[in-house]
Amino acid sequence: KQKTAYEIGVRLVGSEMCIRDRSIAMYKTAETVSPGHPDKIADLISDYVLTEALSNNSKSRVAVETFLTGTTYGGLVVVGGEISDIAKIDDKGIEKIVKDALAKTIKTSFEDFQLDSLKIQNELTPQSEEIRSAVEDDEDLGAGDQGIMVGYATNETESFMPPTFDISRNIQMALWEIQNNDEKLDLDSKVQVTTGGGETKVVISTQHKKDIDIDELRINLEDMITKYVDGKFQFHLNPSGSFVKGGPAGDTGLTGRKIVVDAYGPTVPVGGGAFSGKDPSKVDRSAAYAARHLAKNIVAHNLADKCQIRVAYAIGKAEPYELSVDTFGSQKEKDSVLSDFVSRFGMKPGVIIERLDLLNVNYREDTLFSHFGHENRNWEKIEDI
Repeated sequence: KQKTAYEIGVRLVGSEMCIRDRSIAMYKTAETVSPGHPDKIADLISDYVLTEALSNNSKSRVAVETFLTGTTYGGLVVVGGEISDIAKIDDKGIEKIVKDALAKTIKTSFEDFQLDSLKIQNELTPQSEEIRSAVEDDEDLGAGDQGIMVGYATNETESFMPPTFDISRNIQMALWEIQNNDEKLDLDSKVQVTTGGGETKVVISTQHKKDIDIDELRINLEDMITKYVDGKFQFHLNPSGSFVKGGPAGDTGLTGRKIVVDAYGPTVPVGGGAFSGKDPSKVDRSAAYAARHLAKNIVAHNLADKCQIRVAYAIGKAEPYELSVDTFGSQKEKDSVLSDFVSRFGMKPGVIIERLDLLNVNYREDTLFSHFGHENRNWEKIEDI
């Protein structure tokens, strides 16, 4: 009686919601994409701009988005948004940034997206004076925008990431290595993993050259998948058939369109704000990193088996308007112990930036394979508390 509709499984029949099967297995699905996916190329270009701006002046304020697509004249990349004058990035700088990012994410030029004849449009403008004046540059730095950020961690995996998403990401990272080293493959790809019901289902769509032996590729990828999936699994490769035209030649790319892939997969809520192209005064990024840092430390210090942090801000205000902790009934210590632990992690934007050293991060790497679950990032550090 107390099971939710999700737990027992439902289907819609006309206007009635009917129980389908009270013993239905619990399935979970997660998706990841490669750095050669057009949306992730857009994220990467935006973070190349950010990294260059902070390198030129660490006080730069950046909120940059990129759009790219194939055209009849050979391809278009538009970089727009707000950026401080002190960042000192001109048209020539944008052109170099775009071409450097594309060189890492595209192997093949197509008629409608040619790397040597792109139209690159710089539409960056100075930061809004209203925002600049509301966000002072000190320990009491006000949040660069309002918003809600979510952090999560679980002890179910070594990476402290949700299990199904972790499998998908591990397969995607291994596939990326294969894509870069196999001349018959290009760099756009997606991996989807479904777990539950005693069997794992894996779907891979990967861009390839016309003359590839698809059966040989299938065998090689099945061998790769066995490293990350326990037991039997179903595997579907390129369900649409061939996948020759990909990247921005096959689809448009836009910064911030993969926020679930950038975070924890669909089993964890997202706050709504994208990460890429934003300097750390923007709490969409810095507070999301801090929320993950706190959640991971709560789990790593055995205060709970899993943890979700929510934090919310108002623009120009340093103190969070919300800081909540949900341990999903897995808390192992008294509330007072957990509260004391949480209080050691200051959540003012200026404090976060200093604690996680967010002005000295190579943001060109952070857009790849989720922003979380990688040991070499400051917000993944398990503190000695």
